[in-house]
Amino acid sequence: MSKGIIISALLCLGTAIAATGQNNTSSPYSRYGYGSLVDGTSAQGRGMGGLSIGLRDKQHTNFGNPATYTAIDSLNFRFEVGASLRSSFYSSGDSKSSDFSGNLERIGLQIPIKNWMGIALGMEPYSIVGYNYSDSEKEIKVNNNDKSVDTYYGEGGINQVIVGLGFRPWKPFSFGCNLKFLFGDITTQSQVSFNNSQNKNFYHPTLQSNLIDIHDFAISFGAQYEIETGEDKSLVLGATFEPKNKLNAEASKTIVTTGIDTLTNEYDSAFELPFTLGFGASYKIKNRWTFGVDYKIQKWSDAEYFGEKVLEDRTKLNLGAELRPNSMSKKYFNRVAYRWGFSTANTYYKVHGDTNRENLITAGFGFPLKRGLNPTVINFTVEYGFTTLSNKDMMSDRFLRFVLNATLNEKWFVRRRLE
Repeated sequence: MSKGIIISALLCLGTAIAATGQNNTSSPYSRYGYGSLVDGTSAQGRGMGGLSIGLRDKQHTNFGNPATYTAIDSLNFRFEVGASLRSSFYSSGDSKSSDFSGNLERIGLQIPIKNWMGIALGMEPYSIVGYNYSDSEKEIKVNNNDKSVDTYYGEGGINQVIVGLGFRPWKPFSFGCNLKFLFGDITTQSQVSFNNSQNKNFYHPTLQSNLIDIHDFAISFGAQYEIETGEDKSLVLGATFEPKNKLNAEASKTIVTTGIDTLTNEYDSAFELPFTLGFGASYKIKNRWTFGVDYKIQKWSDAEYFGEKVLEDRTKLNLGAELRPNSMSKKYFNRVAYRWGFSTANTYYKVHGDTNRENLITAGFGFPLKRGLNPTVINFTVEYGFTTLSNKDMMSDRFLRFVLNATLNEKWFVRRRLE
């Protein structure tokens, strides 16, 4: 393993920690709950609609199912880093706006211990909060020409450092677990102000500020079973499980009514992450075609948020495919991986009494830097996301995201012969 790889890994890890306070979303719907959720997957799965549970690949690290850590060459060392740029578009009635954001997304290391055991270390977000907008649709005439305007602001999110272990007790089965350290701050504000008021003693601007500081551990488990269904054909069945987890968090709600009063409530141990169960499958044909499907449910309705159970159960469906024409071909574009996918999930919160649907269409490419079964790969993915609204008067949220991920696979502990 070269010193350059180690130095690069350490530098990127430091950059990732420094970047945890930055946002790579600007969705107005990240103001609800813990923000916009990030479902972990690999660089390969990112282009395949976010597949992770049943996907098994020797070239990429998949934090979405720790059972995949055994799918690595016993002589390989793997380092990954990924970043994204997002262009967002919003519309509400005749009002339209756009925004641009970006950040380092994930960093990972994967090392084989034996040919039946591997470990992984990484960092990626669990949720992201980032928005700043005024809800002009809620402007209300309260007296003559007076109007009230709601303004919303939020930033932060939850990050996770992952230490994972995967092992294969016998060939068809692989099992794994991820120990995760969750940390981060979420700051949200909502303000009601009054413009052109002729009676300032009657109308009082109100500001509510919420702060959540999270630092705790969580654990998740995964399993995969690989079945040979014919010559150069295989089926992988996968499952993941994460128990409900009470978070060690400190939080406060402060309401300031100008000219009247300031109220502050403190919260401790009033936050939880949900019980999560997922199933997936992928089918590979002659190391060329891969098709997959995942389904996951999160029991958010049973998880506390500010001491109350106000969230909704979330289900997500992922579909994807990949074509690698010929990994050993002399023609470069025959060695490129071509990926497509789609995912849909309902939101884990209600807006105007109902949940929305978050949809994602993906297309991606894996560009190998050399021939072979485990080359270094530069992965590029384009994602188009849009929200299906339950109420046509709500703000429309669409985005285009560009994801770049580098997966470095290098031989480790290889004896060199001198002639």
